[in-house]
Amino acid sequence: MALEQIIKELAGELERIVTTKTVVGDSVIAAGKTIIPVTKVTFGFGCGSGEGTENKGNVGSGGGGGAGAKIEPIAFIVISDEEVRLLKISGKTDLGKIIEAVPEVIDNIKSIKSKMSKNEKKEGEVTGEEKGSID
Repeated sequence: MALEQIIKELAGELERIVTTKTVVGDSVIAAGKTIIPVTKVTFGFGCGSGEGTENKGNVGSGGGGGAGAKIEPIAFIVISDEEVRLLKISGKTDLGKIIEAVPEVIDNIKSIKSKMSKNEKKEGEVTGEEKGSID
């Protein structure tokens, strides 16, 4: 198969998959509201071909290609009689938010521990008056 034909087939398949309906989905009616999903589509493709002649004069050729797509929900459009709202989906999961907060939590714990350590030292200090003196 010629390189040009491979490109045409890959592009045709991507065009079939990635349409306006893929990005802005079919609406759903629930509880008197119309909900329309919105997605982000990322895709790519590559292909190559070649031909050659060996020492004996035999001619050969080959080609190939591949494509991939990622479809990710990013928001919902919610339409009611009173308003139209865009509800964004956060890209971070609860676990992602926790992991992101870990350095700040560790710094806070160190700060608290340091303050507690300083307070314990102050409470444990003995003044000259408390020591008493033997004359």
